[in-house]
Amino acid sequence: MRSSSPALVRSAGTGGAQAPLRAALTGLVGLVAGVAIWQIVGQRDPVLFATPGRSLDAVNATISDGSLPSALRASGTVFGLGLVAAAAVGFGYGLLVARSPALRSSTEWLVYAMQSVPIVALAPLILSTLGFGLLAKSIVVFLTAVFPILINTAEGARRAPATLLDVAHVYRSSEWRLWHDVLIPHTVPYAMTGLRQGIAMALVGTLVAEFFLNASGIGGLLLTASANFDSATVLGLTLVVSALAVTLMALGRLLERRIAPWREQNKS
Repeated sequence: MRSSSPALVRSAGTGGAQAPLRAALTGLVGLVAGVAIWQIVGQRDPVLFATPGRSLDAVNATISDGSLPSALRASGTVFGLGLVAAAAVGFGYGLLVARSPALRSSTEWLVYAMQSVPIVALAPLILSTLGFGLLAKSIVVFLTAVFPILINTAEGARRAPATLLDVAHVYRSSEWRLWHDVLIPHTVPYAMTGLRQGIAMALVGTLVAEFFLNASGIGGLLLTASANFDSATVLGLTLVVSALAVTLMALGRLLERRIAPWREQNKS
């Protein structure tokens, strides 16, 4: 038994080291396959479905004339304001709901009811009330991103181990110490999962706001290209949005590892 333990440890360590490489190779194979399929379909119907080369040329054209950098700045402002507001409200209210049964019973139904309402249905109301400016767009992003953050945060706080709470009460911990030592550390992984979901939803909300409230930013470029039947630009900008989504989700994962490193240790 003793002689087999080092071998098992080496095997486990080797497998753990090879896991990222396998994941990278799998992702690369999937990317190459996707580009190949895209190329084949684009060659068969070049009018409605541009090839990857034409799409990249269209993106380069929007970069050269300055329209894409300007659109990214406009969309990034709306995205950032809406997501920051959603994170602040989602984290704070999620913790309060978890600690207050009265607040939870009186507002939980409203949260789920509002989450089920399509944001497209609220866009005309927001437009007629607040106009076409930055505030209206940021509110649309906020409404799309806040619910995943709030619900995951509340669920994490509610799942705090009862034994830890009992120990804290036995030692007469104050409410602040209870939050600081038990609730917040246990809630952080759930909250970060909600934040990653909120990032994806905020990106969708940004495009919705730009589609329906004011044709600006990335959404405005997509609308203009679609109206002109410019499939190369549409597909190229869609690729840009997809790359942004992947990058933002990776940043969310990195932030989670920095804030809650013990979660990765527990997985390993």
